[in-house]
Amino acid sequence: MPYPQAPAAAATLIEPRVIEVVAKRFAFEPARIEATEGEHVRLVLTSADGVHGVGIKKFRVEKTVPRGGTPVTIDFVASAAGEFPILCSEYCGNGHDEMKGLLVVAARKQ
Repeated sequence: MPYPQAPAAAATLIEPRVIEVVAKRFAFEPARIEATEGEHVRLVLTSADGVHGVGIKKFRVEKTVPRGGTPVTIDFVASAAGEFPILCSEYCGNGHDEMKGLLVVAARKQ
């Protein structure tokens, strides 16, 4: 007896959009990330120098990015439209407070 097939919707899961980000004193590259409301985003972060962190409060994102280039992966859904600051959440030196980026989430067209 054959096994039942999974529903078509389950078989066509949408892969996240992968965005590579480098954290270094005292910037994120790219500094501006754009997404669309409802989009599944995967950030792959590496550090070009010391320990950094990444925080996006609205989407409950907070991770430490270790030195040495080991990638850290963060998955989230951009569930609200707007502009959201990306901050370094680990003290990384005298320019730490200036280490900022911006996540811009465009409203989904209806």
